[in-house]
Amino acid sequence: MLAFGTIRPLEIRDLPSLNHDSRPGGAVVDTVVLHATVFETLKETAARFADPDSRVSAHYTIDRDGLIARHVEESRRAWHAGESRMRDGRASVNDFSIGIELVNRNDGADPYPAAQVGSLRRLLSDLRSRHPIRHAVSHAEIAIPHGRKTDPAGLDFSAL
Repeated sequence: MLAFGTIRPLEIRDLPSLNHDSRPGGAVVDTVVLHATVFETLKETAARFADPDSRVSAHYTIDRDGLIARHVEESRRAWHAGESRMRDGRASVNDFSIGIELVNRNDGADPYPAAQVGSLRRLLSDLRSRHPIRHAVSHAEIAIPHGRKTDPAGLDFSAL
């Protein structure tokens, strides 16, 4: 039984992707990029990331029920941001970021359930305890050209 105020350790399911490579030497992970899957299920997302021909992945996906899946180890570069640039001018955001997908249709109407947002908060807290995270950005914010991506549509960043 958990005492009041006790935080459970993160429960993470491994669903590996082959779509990753080495980060550049000296890369410091200081950014989290949030995405929406556009898929309806974690299973569909994991299958896409497991397909080497897709050439896409993220470090984590959080399902609607709050289940967290890890696809790529944090020490590796996942392929989630594509052509990208931070407001501070740094390009190739995959080099220094952790990508987190949220199972959501990304239509602006599909809600992000409380269990999913709660798991996202806990994962962000965990990442911040192990990396000098300074930025949490949307894919839409960093994608080049601007307007190429819209995700995660409807996510309330102030709740994070």
